[in-house]
Amino acid sequence: MTPDELRSAQKLTMANPDRLRLLADLLTHPAGRCTAEDLVLRAAPVDPVPGEPEAGDLPRSVATAHAVMDVREHLEALVAVGLVAVVGPVPSNAALYRVSSRGIARFGAAALAAPRYPGEATLDARDHDALLDRLADTLAVTFAANAGAGTVDRLVRECYAALNRQVRSSEQVPALTAWLATDRLAAMAEVTHGSPRDVLFVCVHNTGRSQIAAAVTRRLAGDRIRVRTAGTRPVSEPDTMTETVLARRGLDGLIEFPRELTDDIVRTSGVIVTMGCGDACPVFPGRRYLDWPLDDPAGRPIEEVERIVDDITARVRALVAEIDAADEPGVAGLALATSDVVPAEAVAADGTFGAEQQRGWLPRLARRPWTVVTTALGARGQRKAR
Repeated sequence: MTPDELRSAQKLTMANPDRLRLLADLLTHPAGRCTAEDLVLRAAPVDPVPGEPEAGDLPRSVATAHAVMDVREHLEALVAVGLVAVVGPVPSNAALYRVSSRGIARFGAAALAAPRYPGEATLDARDHDALLDRLADTLAVTFAANAGAGTVDRLVRECYAALNRQVRSSEQVPALTAWLATDRLAAMAEVTHGSPRDVLFVCVHNTGRSQIAAAVTRRLAGDRIRVRTAGTRPVSEPDTMTETVLARRGLDGLIEFPRELTDDIVRTSGVIVTMGCGDACPVFPGRRYLDWPLDDPAGRPIEEVERIVDDITARVRALVAEIDAADEPGVAGLALATSDVVPAEAVAADGTFGAEQQRGWLPRLARRPWTVVTTALGARGQRKAR
């Protein structure tokens, strides 16, 4: 399929308004990826309500099953034209979906402008103020337990202003704002000490090495690991050659738009992997910091980019195996890797290393994935298991 044919196929696929709504739901999902069933259940509860009539002539459970099948068909249609990607090793009835960078760039604004429910008006996709107002309203409901409407609105406007300075095409900014603001709010809603299953990949421009590592991790680990990327000096778009090599491996849909490294993203991550920018990354106690000495693929011939992708893939496989092994009985937890964990006493109040960098240790976390308990480092609170 030629690029022109692909664009025509995408336009034809998105002529269905239900798919615009699904794209918007994926774009503003706190986890960044979800199943078809999750999208249906977020829209309407599955459990029967006493005294409430069932939908049509079908029991509620059957109606829900039919709705899930319909949503899955829509999502697979979006996957077929590259607007949505499947996260994880093998697509199945419980496949995880996320919006691809192409989906955000081409149809994200239209998705935000589409009605969220019957009877709501369709917005002008060029009216950014109206799109941001609707986005802030949507996210205020989603994160009502963690942030007030004013806080959400301020964060949305902050993300919009930052992206407006970074992105070349202003048409993409509202949709990218939805993606970035959702992820930052999800990070802020979590406790200060991140889980070992929250992994952050950081490089300089957030277009090559970190994107490769994130795409490979998403494909290998699926829902077992939450992946984020960032750059200390992000640029306006992903590296073309990197995308080409990842496309050959079916991974190009799992990269994301370059984003700036912020404290909230580092704070929520349990494992931070730096690639050529370690000194610029904020240091928080109780995290595992790794530095991978890797060549930057930018400007290199395709053979060298292939070699870099192979190198990163091998490193990611090893990291995923370590994280998975940390949940097995009798295996030392990832947090017990004392050569990697930064102890609280080694970090000054400003987040930099203190004078005495003694090796510390973080007690073994609960075996249950995505759960963080109070640790000996003094963290208070507990994040709900995902």
